[in-house]
Amino acid sequence: MELQVAIIRCIQYFHNPILDSFFIFITNFGSEAFYFIIIPIIYWSINKRAGLGLGVTLILSIYLNAFLKETLMTKRPIGYPGIRSIYLSSAGGYAFPSGHAQGTSTVWGYLTGYFKSKWLYWLGLSLIVLVSLSRLYLGVHWPIDVVGGAALGLAMAYLGLKLINNFNKIESYKYPIKVAASAIIPTALLALFTQPDSFKYLAMLSGILIGYFTDEEYIGYQPKSNTPVKSILKYSIGLVVFLSIYLGLRMLLPYSNLTNMLRYFLSGLWLTLGAPWIYSRFKL
Repeated sequence: MELQVAIIRCIQYFHNPILDSFFIFITNFGSEAFYFIIIPIIYWSINKRAGLGLGVTLILSIYLNAFLKETLMTKRPIGYPGIRSIYLSSAGGYAFPSGHAQGTSTVWGYLTGYFKSKWLYWLGLSLIVLVSLSRLYLGVHWPIDVVGGAALGLAMAYLGLKLINNFNKIESYKYPIKVAASAIIPTALLALFTQPDSFKYLAMLSGILIGYFTDEEYIGYQPKSNTPVKSILKYSIGLVVFLSIYLGLRMLLPYSNLTNMLRYFLSGLWLTLGAPWIYSRFKL
C-alpha cells in the first residue's frame, strides 16, 4: 500500500489547473460517451465487421469489469490522507479493475490488432498510457487498478479478435438460430450477474447482434466511400437518432432496469439495423 500511495503522490506532485483540465479531458477517452462515438464511425463508415467485433468485445469487457468490481469490492483512494481526488463524477463503484483503463485497452488493443496499422498502434498505446495515468493523477484509482484493468482489456481485445476472425462459423447457422442465440446468450449472462449495468449493456449486446444478423439476411449494408458532404450527412443522421433513443428515452421513461434494457436494446438495434437500412434506402 505504501508503494501505491507513493506513486500517486509522485504523479500528483506537479498538479496545477492546466494539468487538471488536461487529465480530465484525457480521461474521457475511456468513457461510455467516447465509445458511443467511435463504434458507429467504424461500423457505418469504415468496416462493418470491425465495428461489430469492437462493440461485442467492449460490451463483454465492461461486463467482466463490473463483475470483478462487485465481487472484489476494493476501495478507491478517494479520501486517503495525502491523496488529492478530483473529477469524482467519473469514479462510480469500486476500484479494481479500472474501467477506464480496461475499456481503453480493449478498444485500442482490438483496433490495432484488426487493422494492423503502425500509426494506429502508436495512437492506441499513447491513449492507453495517458488514460491510465489520468486515473492516478485524478486520484480515483490505485496503480494496481489501472495495471490490472489494462491487462484485462488487452486480454479481452485478443479474445475479441479471435472471435471475429472465426465469425464465419457463426454466420453459417440459419437466421432464426442466430437471432435466438442473440437473445438467449445475453439473457444467460444477465442471470449469472444481475448488477444494474449488466441490464443495460447485455440488452445492447442483444440489439447489436440481432440487428447485425437481420441486416445480413435482408439488407446487406456495406460501408462505401462517400463525398465529405454525404459522409457528414450520414453520420449526423445516425448520431442524432442514436442520441434521441439513448437520451430521449431516458428523459421520457421512469428509471428502472427494464427501461434501461429497452433504451440500450433499441440503441444497439439502431446501430446495426436501423441506420444501415436508412443508409441503404437513401444511397448513403
